[in-house]
Amino acid sequence: MKIVYITQHFPPEIGAAQGRAYDMSSNLSNLGHELHVLTTFPNSKPIKKIFKKEYVNNLTVYRSFRIRDTKTSSIRRLANYLSFMFSSCTSGLLVKKPDVIYATSPQLFQGVTGYFLSKVHRAKFVFEIRDLWVDFAELLGQFKNKKLLQLARKLESFLYKKADHIVVVTHGYKQRLIDLGVQEDKITVIPNGVNPNSLPTFTGTSSIRHQYDLENKFLVLYAGNIGAAQGLGTIITAAQKLKNDPSVVFMFIGEGVEKQKLMEQATSLNLSNILFLDSKRKEELLDYYEAADIGIVSLKKHPLFEITIPSKVFDYMSMSTPILIGVEGEAKDIVEKHNAGFFFEPENADDFVRVLKFAQSQPEKLNDIRSHVKDKLLQSFNREKQAEKLSDTLTNMTNSPQKKLQKKTTSF
Repeated sequence: MKIVYITQHFPPEIGAAQGRAYDMSSNLSNLGHELHVLTTFPNSKPIKKIFKKEYVNNLTVYRSFRIRDTKTSSIRRLANYLSFMFSSCTSGLLVKKPDVIYATSPQLFQGVTGYFLSKVHRAKFVFEIRDLWVDFAELLGQFKNKKLLQLARKLESFLYKKADHIVVVTHGYKQRLIDLGVQEDKITVIPNGVNPNSLPTFTGTSSIRHQYDLENKFLVLYAGNIGAAQGLGTIITAAQKLKNDPSVVFMFIGEGVEKQKLMEQATSLNLSNILFLDSKRKEELLDYYEAADIGIVSLKKHPLFEITIPSKVFDYMSMSTPILIGVEGEAKDIVEKHNAGFFFEPENADDFVRVLKFAQSQPEKLNDIRSHVKDKLLQSFNREKQAEKLSDTLTNMTNSPQKKLQKKTTSF
C-alpha cells in the first residue's frame, strides 16, 4: 500500500510529535508499505530552499517551504501553519497514485492538505487527532476572537465528516468525537508509546550531578514544553515552600511561552533551588534522565485534560525515571496501573510538596520503579505493535495488499 504521511513535525527536530511521526511511518514501511512523508524544514533555522526531496532510511521525505514560527506571535504561527498547508499540497502532487492520505494533527490545516490530496488522488483520507486543538486553544485563551473560533469549529467538523477514518491517541478523545457526532466504528485508538530499539541502556556514568553540584540532592526534573497548559506555576510555588529544605532541587529543561515568566517569578522569590536549562537534543537528555530522582508530569486542573495523556508519561517510563504526576484521568490510570510513580492533585502546591516528600522518603520504591517500569511500558505501549494495528486498519479500509519494498539506507 502506498501511503502519504503528512506531518509538519519530523526529525531532525525533537519532540513527541516528531518521534511519533518518524516511528509510525518507519514501522509502517518495515511492514511492507511504501511511505512518502510530507513535512517541512526544521524550524530552528531559516530555510534556503523551497523544496527538497530526500531519503531517510526507507522513507521518501519531501520537505517544502514554510514561514518560520518565532513562537512569540500568534499571527506568525498562523502564517507558519498556512504556508506549510499550501506548500505540502503542492509537494503531495508529486506522489503518484497513493492508496491512503494520512494527515496528523494538531493544527487542523494539515487535515486540509490531507483532504485536498485525497480528492486529487482519489485516495482514502485518514485524519489522526493527537490533540483536541480547537478545544485546547479555547481553554487556554488562544482563540479570543469568537468568529475565528466558530470558523475553527466548522473546519474541525468538516474534516471529521470528510475523513474516511479517524485515529485518536486516547479513549477520552474517542468519546469526545462520538459526542460530536462522529460514528464510533470510524474511530481507532492508537495511543502514544515507544519503539523498543530506541530505549537506552544507562551506564551509571552520568556527570550531571557533579556538573551542577547536585551530589546528595533529591533532583526533581521537568523536561518538555514550558507552556500555558502545563500549570508549572504550581511547581514554582512548591519550590518556594521548600526553599529552606536543602535536600531538594528542581531542574526545568525546555522552552515555551511560559518560561520567561516562570524564570522571573523564581528570581523575584530569590529561589536558589531551581535551575532553568535550554532545550536539549534527545541524546543529550539521557544523562539528565539518569541523574534525576523523579520526573514531573503536570497539566492544569480541567476536565479536558482528564482525557489527555501527556507524552512525558512515556518519555519518563522509557527512561526508567519515576513519575510525579499531576494529571487526572487516563494518564493517572497508566501511572498507577504500571506502578510507575506518585500522584498529586493538579495545581495544588501543598499536595505536590506532600507527595514529593513522601516519594523522597521511599528510596526502595523508587529503585523498584527504575528496575521494572521500562519492561511494563513495552508490554502495553510498543510502537511496533501499534503500527501493526494501524496497518490492519488501513488495509481493511482500502482492501489493498501490502507491497514489499527495496529499502534505502540513508539516515539523518
